[in-house]
Amino acid sequence: MSNPIGVGLIGLGTVGSGVVELLQDAPSSMRRRKHVDFALKRVAVRDRARPRAVAVDKALLTAEAAEVVADPAVQLVVELTGAAPAYEWVSAALRQGKDVGTANKALLAERGEELFELALKNGADLMFEASVAGGIPIIRSLRSGLVANRVESLYGILNGTTNYILTRMSRGEGDYADILKDAQDEGYAEPDPTMDVSGMDAAQKLAILCRIGFHSTGTGSDVFCEGIEHIEQSDIEYARELGFVIKLLAIAKQQNGSVEARVHPAMVPTDSLLANIHDEFNAIQVQGSAVGPQVFSGRGAGQMPTASAVVADMVEMVERKVAGAGTAIGDMILGEEAVSIAPVENVEMRYFLRALVCDQPGVLERIARILAEEHISIASVIQKERDLEGGSVPLVIVTHEAKEAAMQRALGAIDALDAVPDGVKLIRMEEL
Repeated sequence: MSNPIGVGLIGLGTVGSGVVELLQDAPSSMRRRKHVDFALKRVAVRDRARPRAVAVDKALLTAEAAEVVADPAVQLVVELTGAAPAYEWVSAALRQGKDVGTANKALLAERGEELFELALKNGADLMFEASVAGGIPIIRSLRSGLVANRVESLYGILNGTTNYILTRMSRGEGDYADILKDAQDEGYAEPDPTMDVSGMDAAQKLAILCRIGFHSTGTGSDVFCEGIEHIEQSDIEYARELGFVIKLLAIAKQQNGSVEARVHPAMVPTDSLLANIHDEFNAIQVQGSAVGPQVFSGRGAGQMPTASAVVADMVEMVERKVAGAGTAIGDMILGEEAVSIAPVENVEMRYFLRALVCDQPGVLERIARILAEEHISIASVIQKERDLEGGSVPLVIVTHEAKEAAMQRALGAIDALDAVPDGVKLIRMEEL
């Protein structure tokens, strides 16, 4: 066996500890790889004195990530912090021709273009399987397994925290605020859950998948994004009555030379595959031009699934170098074939509208007229018994397909009606 590959690890938290554990106790499938042998040379941590979940020689620890990158014994840098200076560390490693593995979705979603070009220029690899859906090999599948296909559409549940919350709400186990607190107590949600519940975590992941599957240059900020903060138990119940389940869905489709990319709560049919992905699990449904529908599912986060993806990248980078295959970064440089993300205003879909309206004649007629003026046709109406104390009536409207821009104009006009004092709740619908 050749000399071990020197590994520099930036971050020894949950995932970093998992990576060390896998390297220390390599499974037989790794041991059979003739040229795969890793040696941990340097590890950057915040606090060198802190007790560790895995045994690491304290002489390897440093509080300076730059020392890991600069160490001549380090040939492969693994960045697992998600910290703001990650770009500086990763770019410095690539400039030195060192391969890099990372799980940092924000880094890849927002500054991937620069890093991919830097890697190619310096003959280095940059791999990031763990940045999307944890241990699910969706990035490798899109880049390699489905390379002979034109990806036509992609639907994904890419955030375990929101799926956990919506799953429990659909079981009637509490409202949003209570279940979010439970998720934080159980470690499924961060103390500040904004990235998850706002949908931005999923939007960044979708931007990465769009770059691979649709050759899109858009960043996470370009993806239309709405979160689950305003989903109420009544929305869950109405969805069930209509034969749907609410999920935070990441959606990407080919659209006339551009890419439709959006993340938002969506009603999906109860019997669809994604409707039956529960708790903290993730799933991605890809439609390929040659293979048809393909489904990938599993744990989208967690220590060992994510660490597994990181180590798989490390193994592939080493084997490519040994085989003289060069780097695998070329397919991430889009060039002239790059396409943009389409404005969400042009997207057509069905809508679920819910409002508490004053119990007076002609309200439904006025709302229907506003929708008709925007060429939005009504598929069905549900009107419940009135609230005897407040004199209001719950009204639910399901539309046929309409453009987002038209729907937003209609919502503005409906919200201006005195008979709709609290405005309209909108949830988009996907038939899958």
